[in-house]
Amino acid sequence: MSSPQAPEDGQGSGDPPGDLRSVLVTSVLNLEPLDEDLFRGRNYWAPTTRRLFGGQIVGQALVAAAKSVSEDVHMHSLHCYFVREGDPKVPVLYQVERTRTGASFSVRSVKAVQHGKAIFICQVSFQQAQPSPMQHQFSMPTVPPPEELLDSETLIDQYLRDPNLQEKYRVGLNRIPAREVPIEIKPVNPPPLNQLQSMEPKQMFWVRARGYIGGSRGLVQGRLWRRDGVLAVSCAQEGVIRVNPRVSKSKL
Repeated sequence: MSSPQAPEDGQGSGDPPGDLRSVLVTSVLNLEPLDEDLFRGRNYWAPTTRRLFGGQIVGQALVAAAKSVSEDVHMHSLHCYFVREGDPKVPVLYQVERTRTGASFSVRSVKAVQHGKAIFICQVSFQQAQPSPMQHQFSMPTVPPPEELLDSETLIDQYLRDPNLQEKYRVGLNRIPAREVPIEIKPVNPPPLNQLQSMEPKQMFWVRARGYIGGSRGLVQGRLWRRDGVLAVSCAQEGVIRVNPRVSKSKL
């Protein structure tokens, strides 16, 4: 599988060898082969939830699938299911099933296993590169360029300086800067402090790597555009939303 090109607005070719892309390829995405279509992945991040970081599992599973196809095909579709929480204290085994290998399309199934049970499964479809006579996409929203926006760290610092910030928000915001997140995020319309509880269920961000390179369910759909307006990625994720019931303080 061909390596993705680094973003054009990233750092130049003079970056040190320890840039983000090199770190990912040589550590997180460097799987240990155990047998044919069987790999072992190491864990590098343990979120505050003390569960495995989902992005790491997806990335390692995709690498395992790509090792079972030829280098002249490209992944075009990925369907993922997180079935159990991951244990950051033990490695993850990735079992690849070669579901179909065709002339134009190849499909691979990957199962991530810990303690003898599947924690994650996915279906990956690869396609031979070929010309496309038709092109269409969603239009990119009209937003200010990232140079005109504040990053999340600066916004958090502004929130924390406000003496009216509720303590429950202060505790959560103080935890965020302590995490080592390799992604820079710039919200397009950050909410004022007094509107944190009444935000619209829609947010827009500029994001880039810091380096070279119902019924209790919520559905999130995302679209990522390049700076030149070309739609690069469409994604959707469904997750469980649990809301603590509010207890009425009425004296009646």
